Amino acid sequence: MSDMQKGLLKAVSEVLPESEHRWCSRHILANWSKDWRGLERRNNFWRCARASCVAELNFHLDSLNMLGNGICESLLRYNKETWCRAYFNCDRKCDIIDNNMCETFNAWILADRHKTIITMLEEIRVKMMERIGKLREFADTWICDISPIAMKVYQDNMAQSMRCTIKWNGEYSYEVEDTSLRVVLKHCVNMQAQTCTCRSWMLKGIPCAHAIAAMHFKNLDPINYISHWYHKSTYLKAYSTFIQPVSNMQMWPTSTNPPIEPPPIKKMPGRPKKKRRREETEHPTSGKLSRRGMEMTCSNCGGYGHNKRSCPKKMWRKR
Repeated sequence: MSDMQKGLLKAVSEVLPESEHRWCSRHILANWSKDWRGLERRNNFWRCARASCVAELNFHLDSLNMLGNGICESLLRYNKETWCRAYFNCDRKCDIIDNNMCETFNAWILADRHKTIITMLEEIRVKMMERIGKLREFADTWICDISPIAMKVYQDNMAQSMRCTIKWNGEYSYEVEDTSLRVVLKHCVNMQAQTCTCRSWMLKGIPCAHAIAAMHFKNLDPINYISHWYHKSTYLKAYSTFIQPVSNMQMWPTSTNPPIEPPPIKKMPGRPKKKRRREETEHPTSGKLSRRGMEMTCSNCGGYGHNKRSCPKKMWRKR
């Protein structure tokens, strides 16, 4: 997952030829919305990005096409196989479409990034050491063997499955009619292959609403079909490598190698920026009062849009 950086396009294909290179949908939206503004267009973009099958994507693209002449052509200039779930590989069991994890980590180490190299690495090491311990303790609070976030997705799919009708072919396959969307869609579920034509089950590894409806039809427990990637044992394996504590720098052994001097500092004009530049479409940071939208009030007449220096009533009195 990257931010459409040109240098990474060729590097990822050469160094990681078997990997799937995805683009962050938020960065695509930020570039695309410069020419196509509006809340309804943004919402339709997210429906297109989250569509798990081509039929659902085409339905949302038709809705988007009614919001502007050439709007779909401008969106499809970005390779849809890199940002739309309908074209993601089903072997990864991961359907994320944005780069929020990296952005969150960068914000987490923001204060440490402006320190010297050794101090920065030490601060990050301590944070990661504490985080691994806290996340392992978090696994003890689970009420079952499945992660809480996966259970939340499963429960949402369970509620959606109540609006599905089932037709069984007598073997392993089911025809499921989904009425939860604005258009009625029929999907085919194969319990032996554990597939559904909506592709959500294969993308996430969590049974979709259509698969859950078919499992309930045959009195099967859908929890048994959740991928092992969401089990507690897999979660603990991810955090099984502990970071060992390190004494302070004064207790480190003295190196016989010549010390490495820092590079010369070239001070750039202006105040150095410590925060990343936000896109126009991003929401402002919560908890801070913005001056945007405030209207000037005149203390002389109480009117809006001017101050007492340019008050028309004051000018009229002088005349």
